[in-house]
Amino acid sequence: MERAQTQTRDGLTVTLTVLSDKEAKKFFGSSLSKRGVQPVWLEIDNRSKTPYFFIQRNMDPNYYSAEEAVYMAHYRQGKQFFEAGLVGIIFFPLLALIPVNYFIIRNANNKMDKIFNEVSMHSYIATPGKKLSGFLYTSVDQGTKHVKVDLLGSGNQRKTFDFVVQVPGMRPDYTTKDFAARYPEEALKTYTDADFSQYLEELTCCTTNKKGRKNGDPLNLVVIGELEDLVEIFTSTGWDETSVLSFSSGLSMAKAFLKGDNDRYSPVSPLYYHGHAHDIAFQKTRDNVNQRLHFRLWYTPIRYNGKPVWMGAISRDIGVKFTLSTWYMTTHRIDPNLDDSRDYLLADLLEAQRVSKYGFIENTALKNSTKPKKNLTNDPYFTDNRRLVVELSREDTALTAFPWNQIET
Repeated sequence: MERAQTQTRDGLTVTLTVLSDKEAKKFFGSSLSKRGVQPVWLEIDNRSKTPYFFIQRNMDPNYYSAEEAVYMAHYRQGKQFFEAGLVGIIFFPLLALIPVNYFIIRNANNKMDKIFNEVSMHSYIATPGKKLSGFLYTSVDQGTKHVKVDLLGSGNQRKTFDFVVQVPGMRPDYTTKDFAARYPEEALKTYTDADFSQYLEELTCCTTNKKGRKNGDPLNLVVIGELEDLVEIFTSTGWDETSVLSFSSGLSMAKAFLKGDNDRYSPVSPLYYHGHAHDIAFQKTRDNVNQRLHFRLWYTPIRYNGKPVWMGAISRDIGVKFTLSTWYMTTHRIDPNLDDSRDYLLADLLEAQRVSKYGFIENTALKNSTKPKKNLTNDPYFTDNRRLVVELSREDTALTAFPWNQIET
């Protein structure tokens, strides 16, 4: 409840908080996230004169009913009997514990039934002068979670409350960076349309390795916006944050790789721009960790319309291969068509109406390069040598092109 967020409008007060996996396990007695369930606590205080109906489906189209969630949380008798039987073959006296386990498991499940019944939200009608509260059960999100509370009143009255919640547990990569201390005030440079295009054209072509001696993926993306804009907009349009590389996140990624599972927040290998590893990365995964669309961004001292400018590189991972370039002996193989990944991002943002300006600018250094177009792990790529430039907007706004947009040339 210390993290609970509250919004008030037109006589309605909505309060919401999301439990982490550790909190859910402590409260409900079972690791719900392993079953794909994440509890959300919601309170609707209706001080208006209109009754409202809470549309649970619009919070999460794949939500779980309370009865479904508790059934998934139950300890399985069959599994316990099987495991106890295997142990009993080796340690015969332990077979006597099977009936004991039966009653222990049944008692634990009964307790869970009682807890879920007591704390879950069972009514979805918020009547005037009353409070409606309880737990709802959504799909699991780590890091930033977007939650919509959609209330339908009589007539044409409809109220929507949008929450952006930070779920404890996962450490997104950007939380380890001190952006405020990165550049002194005198190093910041502000550009207008006329000189901004020239600056973009003259940029270095590509990312590099740590020593800056070898080129990696081309810098084919420029994003304009505050850090908060990046996080809120990209996570709201289906992009997941990336976990900081650690033993825990590396182990999670390795498990997903070996089992062929998905890991929506798996770390990405570091690439470098002006001596810095990427500052933030976002990704969209398929059904397994080997295939994902992802992009890295670097914080720069450049400002446009008073907003930070981020250099970026976007590509699609289509598989995994062995390599001697990393200590974990594997790396992703990229789709050689980098322009497809770049253009997908633009289409994604346009559909969500989260772009105020867009344009394409020539990557002059890459066009003039005589080196083979390969990344750091020797994967070839091809491109039309253009960078996508987008200015983000949290509000629905009219779309305009930068005056120097080179899409027609």
